[in-house]
Amino acid sequence: MNFEIRNMICDLEVLKEKLEDIKMTYGWFDDEYFTHEPNHVLNRNEVMMHGVKYHEHRIHNTQTLDLMTMYLEQFDRLIKKFHEIEKASCENFGEESQNAQL
Repeated sequence: MNFEIRNMICDLEVLKEKLEDIKMTYGWFDDEYFTHEPNHVLNRNEVMMHGVKYHEHRIHNTQTLDLMTMYLEQFDRLIKKFHEIEKASCENFGEESQNAQL
């Protein structure tokens, strides 16, 4: 059981690193693209540049959402495993679990 828990903790650490990578990449995207103050009125050239970059931004956002969805599914699987381990542990020691779900 300790091996399972250590393995799951490693999986959580890998997921955390992946989420940090997404945060950093999205931060760079945000810094590069949103260079004006919120009340700035875009001129014609800025509007045209936004149009040119539209598809690139759409692809970036879609990929980010896909990654976040995949990582959340991995978190769900890990949480389920923790609940299973907790339930098995409680059954072995005759305790009632407060968090384990059936």
